[in-house]
Amino acid sequence: MDSMQAWSDFHFLNNTFRDIVQKYTTNRMEPTLIRFSYSGSRDQALRRTVEALDGLLVEYAAPFPLTYLFGLHSSSVYRSVFVFLLQIRRAKGVLESAHTWDTAARHKSMGSNDKIASAMRSKLLWFIKYAPYVIIFVSCID
Repeated sequence: MDSMQAWSDFHFLNNTFRDIVQKYTTNRMEPTLIRFSYSGSRDQALRRTVEALDGLLVEYAAPFPLTYLFGLHSSSVYRSVFVFLLQIRRAKGVLESAHTWDTAARHKSMGSNDKIASAMRSKLLWFIKYAPYVIIFVSCID
């Protein structure tokens, strides 16, 4: 998103995903069964906020016996959880990149607003680190 590439393009998403799977996994997953697409507008995709990820769709073409486990309802739930976790990952990346800026700013004298912003960033990073686990755990109990 930060490189301003057309990440919302169907072919770019799927080719990049397949390249990453082939590079970092040991054939445990068949990347051709997973397809990415983007249903949002081009203007929405150009934004670098987590809201731009709302239009991301993931489809899993489950092999025969798994089609009973991954029906339409469960697939939509998995899609929502995937996009939510991706949004949290994006927010974490933005906050961590703000940390580099914040560290460089520490060499100068920090005003009270800078200290408040730094403390808020630290608390948000903590929340982002642990909140997904709590939310997923609580949703599994219900």
